[in-house]
Amino acid sequence: MNTSLLIAICCLLAVYTVCSILYYVFRLRPGRASRTLAATPAPSSAGDGASLEPNTVAAAGIEPVLQRVVDEWQYTFDAIVDPVLVLDTGLKIVKGNRAARQLLAVGGESIEGQHCHQLFADSGQICPGCPVQTVLLEKKPHTQEVSHRYLGKTFSVSCSPLFDGDRIVGYISSPKDISHQRNLEKRLIHAHKLESIATLAGGIAHDFNNILGAILGNADLLLYRLRAESQQELQSAPSLTRGEITEHLQAIKRAGVRAKELVGQILAFSRQSTYQRHPLLIGPVVKESCRLLRSTLPTTIELKVAVPEGIGKIQADPGQIQQVIMHLCTNAAQSLDNETGVIEVSLREIEAGRAEQLRYHELALGRYVVLTIADTGRGMSPETLERIFDPFFTTKEVGQGSGMGLAVLHGIIVAHDGVIDVTSAVGKGTVFTVFFPRLFDAEDGGDKQENGMPHGTGTILFVDDEEDIVAMRTRMLSLLGYRVLPATSPEQALNILVRGEEWVDLLITDHTMPRMTGLQLAARAHAFRADLPVILCSGYSEALTMEEAQQYGVRRFLAKPVDMRLLAFAIREILPECKGSEV
Repeated sequence: MNTSLLIAICCLLAVYTVCSILYYVFRLRPGRASRTLAATPAPSSAGDGASLEPNTVAAAGIEPVLQRVVDEWQYTFDAIVDPVLVLDTGLKIVKGNRAARQLLAVGGESIEGQHCHQLFADSGQICPGCPVQTVLLEKKPHTQEVSHRYLGKTFSVSCSPLFDGDRIVGYISSPKDISHQRNLEKRLIHAHKLESIATLAGGIAHDFNNILGAILGNADLLLYRLRAESQQELQSAPSLTRGEITEHLQAIKRAGVRAKELVGQILAFSRQSTYQRHPLLIGPVVKESCRLLRSTLPTTIELKVAVPEGIGKIQADPGQIQQVIMHLCTNAAQSLDNETGVIEVSLREIEAGRAEQLRYHELALGRYVVLTIADTGRGMSPETLERIFDPFFTTKEVGQGSGMGLAVLHGIIVAHDGVIDVTSAVGKGTVFTVFFPRLFDAEDGGDKQENGMPHGTGTILFVDDEEDIVAMRTRMLSLLGYRVLPATSPEQALNILVRGEEWVDLLITDHTMPRMTGLQLAARAHAFRADLPVILCSGYSEALTMEEAQQYGVRRFLAKPVDMRLLAFAIREILPECKGSEV
């Protein structure tokens, strides 16, 4: 075989190979791929309870844009670890990815066609804080943190609108579970608060000793002068007048109220529960915090407090605001060399305009209550100043602090829609300035007290496990015109109700009692008499919501020790048909 023939054969083989490859690429391979794709089911997971084929959603009644989204998205979005939902304008679920079905599907049922608020909150109404309302108003994506007690989770919900031209035809919602992160933050804040409580322990003990001194001193003096067998010792002293008795009793009551306020602030400051923000007068909180600090700080440190009258309200949790004040003042004291210097705490109101925005870049236009804490300490360098809000950054020695204090405070202030600013120079001290948005409430007469003490008629069942309290409240309510059935145990109270010998118009009960709480007693009484109103008294801030209590007839919460005037007005509100006179 000659060389020319071999070359010809090789060329023919080469041409055949190239043609075969091209035929496979352009004819055979696309056909096989399409057959494979058609035979492959959409991704699924055990327990999804529904076929995941994109086209299984009925086209009838669905916007074409939504239908196109549903058809195109499923394969990709099932791989996303966070739940993703396609919602129509009525907030019904058109489609959800695998993570959404695993979160929301109950017993393998399909989630399509159900309202999202029904699955997230077991409610027929849109969830409070749902970002859809903001998206509908602003026509742009919005993210909102929402807690759902029904699922026991907290979500960061991102919601984006779907448009057909200028018209919103649906929403894409992605609720990211941040429960673990929020729980860790709560533990961190609580641990930081307990550190502050330890720092303030000496001041708290000092204040309580002063309070007890006023109560015991006035009581001893009254007993000494009233004791019948001591009249011979008092022959040379002037007789005790009614005015002097009143003066001693008022001093005892003032000290008792002071102790009540101090206990309430300690509980609010140290409790580990959901924070409750409400309209708050910050002035009294600042004064009380500084009073505690004064007895804690060395006498060589001068504490100046300037809180003018008329400072407005802010939307805040009092315990968290107290934590901010305490920690900033404690930091200021630690910055003073040789425990000598001045700390200035002041409040004022400002109207933030363009000039303030140029100085404080994060500040929005509007009215603010401004808290300023300044010291004459050693100050900070620019490098330190840039990092003071970083977690775990601290200038203290090892073992003297976690470095989380200012990071925690920064989170509290931001959560209150506030802004914090710091200025400092080495050797010239530091100034912390905190801006809280001021509230403008409609005028009401809520702070005005009536001059008289309201009386009334009716029968009240009063329950407390402390016999002295039962005896005192029985006398008090009798003087207000009511007939009182006293009980020193929940069982005794239930026995009175079950016997039915006396018609009871109102049940007033302590919450913390042996064998049965006040709420449990209210539930038992409610089962026996569904129309019986209840006043629940408690000396501790339990995690108890009004919604939970109202189903058992609880109409009012009163914090112990209960003021006589407050109790009288509460009874008047609940039993208006039993009104008497006012004296």
